[in-house]
Amino acid sequence: MKFGLKDYKLQKIVTCFKKEPLVFVFNVSNTNSKNWLKVEQTLYKYDMKCVKISNSLSKKSLENSIFKNINTMLNGNVCLIHSKNPKNVPVLLQEIIKLDPTLTFLGVKLNNKIYSESQILKIFSLNYSQNVKVFNNSLKRLLKFPYQKLKKKESK
Repeated sequence: MKFGLKDYKLQKIVTCFKKEPLVFVFNVSNTNSKNWLKVEQTLYKYDMKCVKISNSLSKKSLENSIFKNINTMLNGNVCLIHSKNPKNVPVLLQEIIKLDPTLTFLGVKLNNKIYSESQILKIFSLNYSQNVKVFNNSLKRLLKFPYQKLKKKESK
């Protein structure tokens, strides 16, 4: 069996996508060593790890998986960020998305689904029960809205 740097990185990508429940995907093509050091220090503060991969490895690892549709999204060097302890993932998504101005946020792998930036910006946290409560409250308001309009028309 060959064991080279590319084989090791390929195995790391596959295990990251298979085993980690939450993976943030960033484009890191415009970072230099100083910026990258700051990013790693910030990730250490949040107790997170990162896997930096090249374009060809990312496309090769994802072409035969359930995530093959995101190959069009991955152009250039990509960084996969995941938590060392998934229970301690920061609640505020906006902090993670705006981790560093040199990193471009591409998406999140959550529960074997990839969510884009526009989908993630609409939610406030990764807490499922909190998101269900917000959704339930918005449904209640939407159901009351036509009744309130009808009530206003009858009172006039």
